[in-house]
Parts: sequence; structure tokens; C-alpha cells
Amino acid sequence: MKILYAILILLCLASCNRLKKSDHKETSATSHKMIKTQNNSPCNFETYLIYDDSVPVFLEPKGKIIKYFRFEDNPEYDFGGTLLFKNATKDWLQIGKNQLNPELENYWIQSKYIQIETTNYNHQKIPLFEQPNKNAKTTGFLKEESYLNVLACHHKWAYVKKDELEGWLPPEFICNNSVTNCN
Repeated sequence: MKILYAILILLCLASCNRLKKSDHKETSATSHKMIKTQNNSPCNFETYLIYDDSVPVFLEPKGKIIKYFRFEDNPEYDFGGTLLFKNATKDWLQIGKNQLNPELENYWIQSKYIQIETTNYNHQKIPLFEQPNKNAKTTGFLKEESYLNVLACHHKWAYVKKDELEGWLPPEFICNNSVTNCN
């Protein structure tokens, strides 16, 4: 009888462990699904580039580096700048038309170099959404003006991440220039 109880307990533990693993996979897949549904997404979105020395610019995502770009020739006076993006795929954004740097159009930049700041003049909670749509489920709230990494974009929406919080940020809360407060 003790053996039968031991076998039942082991089966229950194994079953619970399998459920926990599948729950983890589902949660992870859901997080990535929020971005994957927007792969090769058209954008009309301007963001701020951040870098210490320069930004590698690629011919295509995960492709060959075409050049290293910086806004100013003198590193002591380079405060970065903004670029318009026209397309996105997971962790990459494609550069759109730019009057000051037309040679960069159609090249790609990794999202880790792209940052925005939120506007929050009324000190309200800023919602992040599962999809770039205000009717979508919220993934959380930002409670203050924040600097956020941009992972993707869809039209004027940005898919952002700060610490463990990520989701789609509505356009009205986006300040694309981190050296101003967008007033």
C-alpha cells in the first residue's frame, strides 16, 4: 500500500511540474507574441538614438554593418539626435526619410540604440497595452516620466520596455527627444 501511495505522489508531482513548465512557455510566448504580431510593421515614428561612440547601421537585420553613424563629427559635442523609422521587425527598426541624413534611408538599427521618453505632465498613470490599440488589454502602467527602450513600432505606437514592464505605448505619451521635456 505504501508503494501505491508513493507512486501516486510521484505522478502528481510530475504532472504539476509539467504544468508549471507549460505555463512558463505560454507566458513567454505571450510576451513575444505581442511583438511578433507586428513583425515587418509599417512605422511612422521618430525616436532618439543613444550611443557612447557611434551606432552600427546595418544593410538588413542581423546582416552586414554598412557604417558606424554619429550625428556630429566631434564626439565632445555630439548629443545624439532623432531619426524617423518606417518599418520594424523584432528588435530592429528601419530608417525612413531624413532630410539631414538621407544616405541612411532603408538601413536598419538595433532597438537597443533607440530610446524615447514619456510625457506625463499631469502625473497620471500611463498605460501600456498588449497590442497597439487602446481597446487592447493593458500590460501595466508607468507612474512617472520615464526613459524607455524601443523594441518595435507600429505606425505611431512604440513597443517599449522598462525593467520587467513592457507593452505598446500610445503616441500621445511619447516624447522622442530625451534632451528636452517635449513641452
